[in-house]
Amino acid sequence: MSAPRTVTIRTVDHGPVTIPEPSWCAGRHPDGGARVDITHVGPDRPLTIPTRRGPAVHLVTALESRPFVAESFLRGPFVAVEIGGDWYETGLAGLERMASELEAHAEQLRDRARGLAVILAGGEGR
Repeated sequence: MSAPRTVTIRTVDHGPVTIPEPSWCAGRHPDGGARVDITHVGPDRPLTIPTRRGPAVHLVTALESRPFVAESFLRGPFVAVEIGGDWYETGLAGLERMASELEAHAEQLRDRARGLAVILAGGEGR
C-alpha cells in the first residue's frame, strides 16, 4: 500500500503548510494565500446540452474540500456547482434535489417537443 500524497503550500499567515492531498484533487495549490484559502479541487465536469449552434454549457461541477475553513461542511468533500457564473457548495442531499429538478425540466422539454410535433404535423407555424 502506498503512502498518502502530501502537498506543501506556502501561506502568508502560517508559513509552509503540509497536508494530505486527496486522490481526486487536480493538484492546483497556489502559494501566497492565507491558510484558510487552501482548497482541494477536482477536475471540472461540465454538463452540456446540444444546440443548433453547438454544445452549450448548462452547469459545471467540481469536487472540492477546504480543510481550514470555519464551516465544517466545507472541510470534507462536497461538490461545487456553477450555474450562471455563480458557484454553489452542495452536499449529497442538495445534489439529489438538483438532479430531481433537472429531471422535471427534462420532462417539460419533452412536453414542448410533443406540442411542437403536433403543430408541425398540422402544418401550422408560417
